[in-house]
Order: sequence, then C-alpha cells, then structure tokens
Amino acid sequence: AGAQQKPPENPPAKTKQSIKIAPPHVSLSPRFSPGQVFRYEMEFETTTSTSRSGLVTDREGPSTLVITWDATIRLEVLPAEAHAPGGVRLRTTYEKSTANVRSDTFEPAAAATQEQYQKLEGKVVEFTLDAGGKVISVSGLAEIVDGEKAVQAAREWIAQLDAGSGTPPGGVAIGKTWSSEQPAESLPFAGMVWRTESEYLRNEVCHPPNPEGAPAPSNAESSGSPESGETCAVILTHLNLVRPKPVRNATPEEYRKNGVQTAGKWDGSAQSLSYISLRTGLVVSVTQTGTEEMDVTLTTAQHGSLRYAGTILSRSQVALVANDAHGK
Repeated sequence: AGAQQKPPENPPAKTKQSIKIAPPHVSLSPRFSPGQVFRYEMEFETTTSTSRSGLVTDREGPSTLVITWDATIRLEVLPAEAHAPGGVRLRTTYEKSTANVRSDTFEPAAAATQEQYQKLEGKVVEFTLDAGGKVISVSGLAEIVDGEKAVQAAREWIAQLDAGSGTPPGGVAIGKTWSSEQPAESLPFAGMVWRTESEYLRNEVCHPPNPEGAPAPSNAESSGSPESGETCAVILTHLNLVRPKPVRNATPEEYRKNGVQTAGKWDGSAQSLSYISLRTGLVVSVTQTGTEEMDVTLTTAQHGSLRYAGTILSRSQVALVANDAHGK
C-alpha cells in the first residue's frame, strides 16, 4: 500500500512542457539624477514640396525646399523644482548648430531660415519634464529663435529622448506592444492626433549599424559611451495621423476667430527604431523617417481662398556620443 501511494520520482513529460517562464519586465524610462551630463549628436532633414494657388500663386510652380540641421547638444540634469515633484529639469547647451537650406527655385527666406538654426549655437534652453517624462515647459527658446521651423525642430529633438514613454505601469517585456496618442495641435484641422504604436522587438548590443543613407556620428565609437558590450532594448514605433472620432466642425477655433474656414485633408505617418540602454534607461540612438501629405484650402469671410498642397519627407537621427555621470 505504501509503494502504491509513493509519488513518482519524475513528473510526467507533459507537466514539464507546460511550465513556461515569462520574460522579465523592464523599465524603459531614463534614470536621471542631478549632476549627470550627456552629449548627443543629431541630424534632422526635411524635404518640402509644395504649391500654392488662389490669393497667392506660385509664379514658378511647385517648389522643393530641403533643410538639413546638424547639432551637438550638451544635456545637464538639474535638481527638480519644488512645485513639480518627481519631475526633471534638463539644461541644454547647443555646442554646435549648423543648417543647410537648398531649393530648386529662388527662395527669398532661405538665408533667414538658415540663420534661425545657426542662432542656436552657444545658447542655453531649459526643459521641464513631468514624472512621466513629458515636456511640460520650455524656457529660453522663444528668446533665441522665432522661426516656426527652428522652434519646432528644437522642441522635437528633446522628445526623441522619451522613446520609452507611454509604456504600461510595471514595465514591458520582449514581444509586448503599447500605444498612446498626442494631439496634433499645429494642423489646420481639429480633432487630429498622432497615434503611436510601439513594440519591444528584442535585446541587442548598443550602437547598432546606421541605416542606409544616415551618416554615423563622428565620435560615437571613440567616446566610450555607452559602455562596450552594453545591452539595449530595441523598440519599433509606428506613428499615424488619425481622427479618432468625428468632429462637428473641422476648422480649429483659432482659425474661426480670424474668420477663416479650412477644408481638405492632411495625412501623415512615420516609423522609428530606438535603442534604449537597459542599464540606464537612456536613449542610445533613434532613427526615424516620416511622410506627410496635405491638400488644404483656406477660405476667408470675404470668400477669398488659398489652396496649399504638397508633401513633407523627414529623416532624423539622434545618437548618444558621451556622458559624464559626475557632471565634469
């Protein structure tokens, strides 16, 4: 009877096969602390092909404008402000900022656009991030540049450092997906949002090969940052411009106040690949490409109209090239 009650020494093969080990969850948020200093190199390029008709007509037809912005930025972590517990203050110094503007037709504003970017060199801007890593305030930028494109580019690069934003509480594991939405407030249509869908693809050694056509940062390999052999989470992100729900009036309130109605369409999509250090949560590199297509008609109360149509192609690369945890 005792022999019959004794459990078998080896469990059935089926029981062994049913045991699965869940992949570990990790946090992809940067672990900032006051006194840390980082240095990033970046390149942003936009190619805008547009045509106008109506109140203003392009005499030479559709034109193409290419803006390439190269910058090296020193990033210093400051103590959080008392009214923003859990948040982070980042002081950025533009150690280098150069731009090249090219057009296939005469572009009277090209020199001014190039100057706006170059004005950033040597300047200091402070960003305040909330506990979730979102930029909630910027100081110093308006005093430096007033060109819309330059201001937008300066704000967008800091968002590249938040590649792990929107992840579920408790972190994510390989194979997991998540999504978030950000209002597209600058468009001439109401109710549009940028929907972001991300996937944790795999873990890989940091400093991945550069995508075709994207130049490697000049001193990325010699800087010693991140540490040799360090492991990064590889995150693939898709962005799409959508309107989640119908709106009664597609014209934004700001346009209506000025007696202007908007009509037409604006489509956009982008894809980015991010490498995030599992040790520090810092973005090591981000490469992104995107496309926007628009065909917009603005009509005034006097029934005058302006039609604006074209495409915008964008490419960007941000890479961590040095860091100094002690702020030296």
